[in-house]
Amino acid sequence: TKRVLSNLDKLEIDHLVAIGGDDTLSYAAVLDKQGFKVIGIPKTMDNDVRNTEYCIGFSTAVSRAMDAIQRQRTTVGSHERLGIFRVFGRDAGYTALYTAYVTSIRCGIPEYRFNLEHMVDLLMTDKRNNPSNYALVILSEGAQWEGYQTKEYGEPDAFGHRKKFSVAEALSDEVIARTGAETVVSDLTYDLRSGAPDFLDTMVATTFGTMAYDAITSHKHGLMASISEGKFAMVNIPDPKDGPRHLDVEHMYN
Repeated sequence: TKRVLSNLDKLEIDHLVAIGGDDTLSYAAVLDKQGFKVIGIPKTMDNDVRNTEYCIGFSTAVSRAMDAIQRQRTTVGSHERLGIFRVFGRDAGYTALYTAYVTSIRCGIPEYRFNLEHMVDLLMTDKRNNPSNYALVILSEGAQWEGYQTKEYGEPDAFGHRKKFSVAEALSDEVIARTGAETVVSDLTYDLRSGAPDFLDTMVATTFGTMAYDAITSHKHGLMASISEGKFAMVNIPDPKDGPRHLDVEHMYN
C-alpha cells in the first residue's frame, strides 16, 4: 500500500476511480482508509458487489450465455446428450441463475448445496420427456452439491484465490457413473467477458462514469456509484469484511 500511495503521488493523481469487482473495490476501501481520494464503480459479471443491485457486465454476460446455450441446443439435441455449462461465479450464483431462468434449464449455484441424486434424476427426467432426448444444466464455478468439495489448484493470487477445477466436468463424471448417459461439457466463462457490451451495460457504465466525475468535481470520495432500490445513487464503498453479495436462495433460487 505504501508503494501504491507513493506511485499515485509520483503520477500526480489526485483522485482514483477504481473499476472492478469485490477484490478491486476491497482494495479501494483500503486506499480510502489511508486518506487517498477514491471513487468506486462496480464492474463484474458475477453481480456480487454489496451496496448495489447491479454491476457493469452482468447483462452482457447473461445475454452472451443465453445466446451460446441456445446455439448449442441443436448440437446437444442431435447427439441426444446431456449438456452441462459452466460460467463464472466463485461466491455468487447470479449469472448462472438468471441465465437458467431465461433459457428454462436446470441450475447449480454456490449458495445452495443441492442433492446430487435429485439433480441427476431431474435431468434424466427432462431428457426422457424431451422429444429430442436431451437436457441442459448450468453451473456457477463455485456450485456445490452434498458431499462435493470444491477442488482448487495453483498458487493463490494477491487476494488469496486459487483456480478452481471445472465443476462441470465433475458433474459430468457423476452423471456418467450413475446413468451411463453421454454428456457435452461447455465452459462459457471467458467467452462471456469478451467483445462489446450490450445496451444496458453501455447505459449503466456511461451513467456510473458521469456519477463518478460529478462526485470528484464535488470534492467527494469514499463513495461508489450504484443502483439502489432501482435508482442510481452514490453509496459507501463496501466494507471488505462483509465479503461478496450472495443470492437469496429462498426467494430467488427456490
